[in-house]
Amino acid sequence: MGEAARQRRRTRGLGAGRTPLDAPGRLRSSVTVLLAAGLTLLGGAGLAPAAEASQLRVGPATAVQGTASAAAAPVTARAASSVSQTYPAVVSLTDINPPVPVAGGKISITGTVRNSGSSTINALQVGLAVGSAPLDNRSSIAAVAQETTPQPNQDAPELSGAPTAQLGPLVPGATSTPFTLTVSVDDLGLSSDGVYELDVDATTGGSSPRPLGVSRTFLPYHPSTSAKPTQVATLWPLVDQPRVQAQQYRTGAADLTGQAVLTDDTLASELGPEGRLGQLQSLGSSSAASAMKLTWVIDPDLISTVNQMRSGYRVVSDPQGSVSAATPDCNCTRKGSEAGVQAAKSWLLGMQQALLGLSPQQIISLPYADPDLATLAHHSPAADTLASQLTDVGDASVPDLLQVTADSSVAWPYQGYTDASVVALARRLHDTQIVTNSSSLPYTGVNFTPNAARSLGDGTTAVVADSTISDIFSGDLTTKSAQTMAEQRFLAETLEITDEQPGLQRSILVQPPRTMSTSTADTLLASLEEAAGKWIEPESYGTVAAAKPTPNVSSSLAPYSVQVRNSELQTLPDVMAIQDDLAELQKIITPPDPYGSQFDAAILRSVSTQWRGQPQAGEDYQSDTQAYLTGLLDSVSILGKPNGVTLPGSNSATIPITIENNLPQTLTNLVVVLTSKSPNRLAVEGSGRLSVTNAGNTKPGYKFQVKAAANGKVTMEARLYTTVGDTLEPYTGSDAAITFTVNVTQISGGVIAVIAGGGLLVVLAGLRLYWKRRKDAAQTDGGPGETDGEDGADEPHEPQPGADQGADCGQPGGHDPENGVQSPV
Repeated sequence: MGEAARQRRRTRGLGAGRTPLDAPGRLRSSVTVLLAAGLTLLGGAGLAPAAEASQLRVGPATAVQGTASAAAAPVTARAASSVSQTYPAVVSLTDINPPVPVAGGKISITGTVRNSGSSTINALQVGLAVGSAPLDNRSSIAAVAQETTPQPNQDAPELSGAPTAQLGPLVPGATSTPFTLTVSVDDLGLSSDGVYELDVDATTGGSSPRPLGVSRTFLPYHPSTSAKPTQVATLWPLVDQPRVQAQQYRTGAADLTGQAVLTDDTLASELGPEGRLGQLQSLGSSSAASAMKLTWVIDPDLISTVNQMRSGYRVVSDPQGSVSAATPDCNCTRKGSEAGVQAAKSWLLGMQQALLGLSPQQIISLPYADPDLATLAHHSPAADTLASQLTDVGDASVPDLLQVTADSSVAWPYQGYTDASVVALARRLHDTQIVTNSSSLPYTGVNFTPNAARSLGDGTTAVVADSTISDIFSGDLTTKSAQTMAEQRFLAETLEITDEQPGLQRSILVQPPRTMSTSTADTLLASLEEAAGKWIEPESYGTVAAAKPTPNVSSSLAPYSVQVRNSELQTLPDVMAIQDDLAELQKIITPPDPYGSQFDAAILRSVSTQWRGQPQAGEDYQSDTQAYLTGLLDSVSILGKPNGVTLPGSNSATIPITIENNLPQTLTNLVVVLTSKSPNRLAVEGSGRLSVTNAGNTKPGYKFQVKAAANGKVTMEARLYTTVGDTLEPYTGSDAAITFTVNVTQISGGVIAVIAGGGLLVVLAGLRLYWKRRKDAAQTDGGPGETDGEDGADEPHEPQPGADQGADCGQPGGHDPENGVQSPV
């Protein structure tokens, strides 16, 4: 690796052609290099902390990152040999220096041995073996990577009589002190340019040593300078889990912008110097990285989120991290940290400086929130519903906030897996290039690795990322052993690609994981530095994408992996329901609409590719969005049962219906309809429909005229409807309808009592005048007035002044301030 990269690792302590690609087999004959050729033992025999055995293993197929089920024939890289009772010695290589040996120089291999067995290893020695000839092709490299245990009938044994180094005794679970094997390169027997197998064997001592374990890796040897270097473009993704909630924090009705509400405050540390995003920015903007011509792949949602944090932000205060209890005026958030504000300011400024002077060929702007294009493509109704958001939301975030020109015509489906439906969706979104996994677009038609660019017709280019190289960086690279093994594998694969057709320059694309860890980024950069100027030539994505496709290479897409498809998002129906509810909310409020943009963005966040690896977090985000939207819809409601009022009239009464609007906007396109279930007894006069035009945060009464024809109880229903032209559609708020009972009683003299919910609502026909006349008559006769036997009712109490004021707020919108009656619509 380059000296700069090697120093970073020490400081950071991170954790003429060849045979066809599918030719079977591998060269097993090897030349054993004795420990006596230059073995240095550091610290002698003894015990050491647990080994950093990697759980990574690299081979020819592609693993499904973030899912329980992997793709068929998963590919991984293991920095240590397999564990078994037969072969209990786990050999871990923590450094190979230099990674690419040079004739006349020396090479040192450092590592440890761990006893994974159940009994003590009393005699333990390690030796070095190197293949006697270069491996035939990339398939041979894959075969070596798959063999993680000794092969007694194939591996070359250590030479008898050779000096040994005793590392034992080693008790079960113990790790040896580090060993270093230093060997002259000229003694390795490297005969020609190519990739050699490098084995470090652990055996028992004695005259008949028994194999205990082995670690296999690769030694690239490149004395030739005649081969044309392979052009390598490398994606450098800046993508993170969506954190901004649909909810916005507003200090009052006049605050139309508000502050962003984040799910948690972890982004503050991620943006800092020790955080993942902070270090990706630092590494990607280093002078070494600049020489590698990295191509930044940026999610506009991340940039927008950081920008919002700069001016202050809020964090969900619910300890469960849920905003399900949020209402338009709730205070369910706490202030974001000042450290987060400062980190956001510093990080955004650093990004502007990192991208300064780069062309669009090195800056790709993804669709907002990095939506899972494959999931959407395989569920076309969702893609149809979200089409406008996919193309419109956040388009300007990267160019405006980072002050650059970015390429927004590149689609990057999950891990590059592509099929015809993904291509169709990309075209619909006006993308002309698709980053594609070579598992989806195999190297069919040639016996070497072709150019990354592949025409799919209709102006669409697939830019194919080599799946084997992608998989090298897809595992856990937090240990030194994993980093060492990944680097050697990358060097081996890229040298073999160059040597397949040394006279034909080709171009490839390296696709690391979207949420690349710091250790992965450091290993990738170190690998590029080591190969650059030898057999690879770093280039921008734009250059590789524009290269002429290799002739005779098939453009037929392979069937989409079932395992990968099983990892797709499962919440699309719920996301579509959010879209429907948003349309309902937007229908009933007058401009300006403060909700459309924030929910459009939240909907795209709900279908982010980031939820592939953490489906529960994705479901939680979606349900929080739905809960908050439901709370907004429920902010418009019919309050309880009507209050009682009394008005004079002839068999007619007024029933008030109170509508509460807790939204800050005036309502529109909304009506309340009162219906009698027994119109022959109590009929609603007119159309029974009144326009609802509440101002924000009001609850006026809407009064309906009713006419009684007979005694008895009558069921009434008041319901809110939205209007679409002349069509009424039920409003979806949870309190958009109430049902109540009215009791109509015939009283002598034409007085009608309308009683709802057990209380007197309206008494008609001159109630005060009636009782006044009865009283006057009684005084004239010199005795108390007698009750008409036909009344059958107790003397009613005179209503208190202002009894109906709670239902008549005198709000604008066509209400009569005198009696609250609004003309029917």
